Amino acid sequence: MSKFCGSLLLLALITFQSCIASQEVVSRKLKFSPRARPPPSHHAEMARYLAHTVDWCVIGTTSTMKGREGLPFTNILSVSDGPVNNSTGVPYFYVTDLDQSGVDIAKNNSVSISMSEYQTGYCSDNNIDAESPLCTRLTIGGKFVKVTDKAEIDFALNALFSRHPEMKSWAIAHQFYPAKVEIDFIWLIDFYGGAAIISPKEYYAVKL
Repeated sequence: MSKFCGSLLLLALITFQSCIASQEVVSRKLKFSPRARPPPSHHAEMARYLAHTVDWCVIGTTSTMKGREGLPFTNILSVSDGPVNNSTGVPYFYVTDLDQSGVDIAKNNSVSISMSEYQTGYCSDNNIDAESPLCTRLTIGGKFVKVTDKAEIDFALNALFSRHPEMKSWAIAHQFYPAKVEIDFIWLIDFYGGAAIISPKEYYAVKL
């Protein structure tokens, strides 16, 4: 009986927080059009929206550094899932094996990448803290692999260079190449009530 009452109390608390959060967001007179930003209940759409909107992410790898072997290591990478008018949902990167993340990936290519809606200006413009559940957080897990198909290489380079023009000058000096994450895990927080786990199938079915 006590467990049942506890569950009801938790549900009531989450509902109350959701109602308060909704009122807070409305009262802030949001500057972004609702059409550009999916509603919180549309988790797959929100994940695709964020993955397409941001220009950089945090990548987590398993460290190979001396004295840090096997421990988590994070780094910043620029990212693009396509030109601004063509979202694919595939996170593409322009990387070199000389970077520490590249060294780690050569030994273990299981990675996670995290993105924050704070990049878009939505959260700061509406006085929402980066750690608030109202400021969307997305983590994508999978295998980090080099793009090898010729047509996909061309697409990836266009996706990256169109949003990160400086990359064009990196190629020769440090042997950069396009890579991507083959997604097998998607974790999203965009509102109160806990994280949503989204299947890759749901994620890729979204049309932006």
